[in-house]
Amino acid sequence: MNESAHPRPAAWDGEAARRRLEAEGFCHVPGVLDPAALRATREAAEAALGTIDTGHRAQWRSQGSLVPVADHPAFAPLVAHAGFREMFGRLGLPGTRFSSGYVISKPPGGPALFWHQDWWGWQHPISREGRIAQVALFLYMTDTVRENGCLRLIPGSHRRPHVLHDLVGAHDPTLAEVRNPEDAAFAPHPDEVDVPVTAGDVVVVDARLIHGAHPNRSGRERTNITLWWHPDYEALPASLRARIWKLYRREEIDTDAAANRSLRPDIWPEPARSQVTPFLVTDPGPVEPEPWIRTPRY
Repeated sequence: MNESAHPRPAAWDGEAARRRLEAEGFCHVPGVLDPAALRATREAAEAALGTIDTGHRAQWRSQGSLVPVADHPAFAPLVAHAGFREMFGRLGLPGTRFSSGYVISKPPGGPALFWHQDWWGWQHPISREGRIAQVALFLYMTDTVRENGCLRLIPGSHRRPHVLHDLVGAHDPTLAEVRNPEDAAFAPHPDEVDVPVTAGDVVVVDARLIHGAHPNRSGRERTNITLWWHPDYEALPASLRARIWKLYRREEIDTDAAANRSLRPDIWPEPARSQVTPFLVTDPGPVEPEPWIRTPRY
């Protein structure tokens, strides 16, 4: 699979991408990571993956891995990458702040990633509005197509009910461990759209959007870095910011139960901490956090 050491130039229409993000729940932005940033991120990802064992791979078999970015200060240059600020500006997403991220890397022969959506604030009315409270940036370290496990998604499922919403909830252990490979959560769906990418591109995904990934049928690891960001963070309802703050602090998260909570970007060693501080979410104060509800409510 082509490593694409030189991503395509960032020639893209910000207004059209914003419209697609609003209407379909995702957009594909080419060439955000320059070659130097891509090389550095690959090195950080390889080092992070070197810290996990077979037990971790078994626990997160469907994902391939789920390594918190917070455990690895080497990702500071990625979080602080100027290309993200430029991209958010062109997408009309001001004041976007970072909360968390994961190295999600599917080994050769890895199974499909189950259908799911990642939003956790479904009790709040904002969940049924046009406003975007949380986006994922998917960054693939190699060119990614169906053969090696590219992203697949259901356009528009961030704003309307879909039959896949009725499946077992996101990150349930039975799905993460692939206890039943014949489960409908792994199956193709007629509404799905593939999103192949070139290394260095970014796919921006509304957290409410139903998505998954194809199996990795290649002979090489397929590594994705997922970073979670919150547009116009300071203007979000206080209860959501309180829950996001807990997410940032690695508290009460179903994908981070066994993590080393002693690490997070605001206590990374220098110079990593200073690099990321301007882009981090902030403490909203003594506010009751929004309930953690993964099940969509329309």
